[in-house]
Amino acid sequence: MESRVDVKMGMRDFGSGLSVDELVGLSAVEIIQLSTPSETVFLVVQKAAERMVQASLRDHILVEIWEDGHTVWSEPELGLPVVVSPLGRITKSKSSQDS
Repeated sequence: MESRVDVKMGMRDFGSGLSVDELVGLSAVEIIQLSTPSETVFLVVQKAAERMVQASLRDHILVEIWEDGHTVWSEPELGLPVVVSPLGRITKSKSSQDS
């Protein structure tokens, strides 16, 4: 089954297999629209992306996936980091909390 998603640089084709590395660089809203494999790492990223969208942070870009289940997102305009814990807790950088 083939999954496609529109991104700013054009169409991204995930082909017959999707690697978790291909999620890095996508926004939270783009990730929740994908049909991903049912492996744990994909479920962790999907859950974090859903939490980001619920918190009105839908345009933040996934930049890191930590082995312990944390995900790091980047605010698109200023590049400020936001971390989502495995339990869904969102932690913004001090600078992004001030704005």
